[in-house]
Amino acid sequence: MASTRAPAAPAGVDRYAVLHGLRFHYREWGEPDAPAVLVLHGLLGHCREWDTLDAGLARRFRVLAPDQRGHGESDRTAAYNAAALAADVADLARRLDLPRLHLVGHSMGGLAALLTAADHHDLVERLVLLDVGPDSLTTPWAREALPTMLRALRDVTYGEPDEAVRDWVAGDPLAREALVRHVVAHNLVRRADGRLAWRFDADGLTGFVAGAAGEDDLWQAVDRVAAPTLLVRGRHSELLSQDTAARMVDRLADAAFAEIPDAAHDLAVQNPEAVTTAVLSFLSR
Repeated sequence: MASTRAPAAPAGVDRYAVLHGLRFHYREWGEPDAPAVLVLHGLLGHCREWDTLDAGLARRFRVLAPDQRGHGESDRTAAYNAAALAADVADLARRLDLPRLHLVGHSMGGLAALLTAADHHDLVERLVLLDVGPDSLTTPWAREALPTMLRALRDVTYGEPDEAVRDWVAGDPLAREALVRHVVAHNLVRRADGRLAWRFDADGLTGFVAGAAGEDDLWQAVDRVAAPTLLVRGRHSELLSQDTAARMVDRLADAAFAEIPDAAHDLAVQNPEAVTTAVLSFLSR
């Protein structure tokens, strides 16, 4: 049975970088001379969301986990689309003098990772896509429920973090409370009136859902990826269907596939241990 505990006390170090005028926060784990892995969180997440995965990878790799634009401690901006996020990845790699890296991306971060790998063959050694595909943002859930959720989260506030945890767990029967509590703890900010609000740019990020990238363009990106790729799907995912996953595996140049039990799309709070095992095995081959 999977552990119900939150991730262990973090061993990562907070760092900052300015890229094209935006200040980015990222967290670094592991030995500085180990092979590099860049881990990209999903929409509405932050760099601490994948602490379980980062801690597991740090045993063998140098792990870099950024807050993507509009999330966590990184700056907000007017441009939220997959191409801009992919440019952030390439720019951060250059700033940190990383000529080669492994790239792991979940959901929104997976689309950024996909475009980066498609257009920077010299940079990406191996690619891991966590529960995302070219049609993920055209599913009924993404088109209808996600924009509604973003608008609601823009306006909601809490007196204490436990209120946000209870709301999250009530809406996700697969989420584990200790993991949700860990994610929430790093995703709320105290306003001047004393209330807690979500840290991400809910207003701006509605634009990502509407115009992240075209489905045809993303399928073409799949065809351009040269790096060995692991596609990971939550068994009950509402954003990556079995059919789309099968098509991706067929069209990728060198693909492996893993399905995560007891999980849907929000893998980091549902079964991050199984994700860590699959990713570590793939990157360590």
